[in-house]
Amino acid sequence: MRLIATSDTHLRKPEIPKKMLDLLESADLVVHAGDFDSYEVYEKFSEFKLVAVRGDSDDPEIIESLPEIAEFKLGHYRFGVVHKGNYLNNFDDLLYKAMELDVDLLIFGHIHRFVFEKVKGKAILCPGSPTEPRMSFASCAEIIIEENEIKVRCHLVQPLFCSFGGEELEALGRGRESL
Repeated sequence: MRLIATSDTHLRKPEIPKKMLDLLESADLVVHAGDFDSYEVYEKFSEFKLVAVRGDSDDPEIIESLPEIAEFKLGHYRFGVVHKGNYLNNFDDLLYKAMELDVDLLIFGHIHRFVFEKVKGKAILCPGSPTEPRMSFASCAEIIIEENEIKVRCHLVQPLFCSFGGEELEALGRGRESL
């Protein structure tokens, strides 16, 4: 089974980047960890088989429609989805949340950058943002579920990068050697 996880799309209109849309169309399941922003964007993602939670920037209509925490099981693996934790510089609270929910993989958003960490049999994943990355590339995550393993892969979905200072540059193609 193949999942595509994303978060923090922050779109007012459903103008999903082409590569991201191609990945969504070929997925068995789409997971969105919040911050669609507009209900129209949420509706576009709802065209796919979707598991989603609300984010802190979502329209009131989305907040009323979606839970804060979602849980689901695929095969013998358990998954959880939240928008954000109480982290500052590490993600210990999200690892504890994964333990509390007794999930194998906790998918989260809010930080707009790809993160994948494993500790004591639990894993946390932030797929990043496909439209507004922070200190990262515009990304999403592919999750492959096999009999005895979960594989995670980061996909760059458009030529957009945001550095620590907040300036944006075209990071794929020209300028690549300067990174």
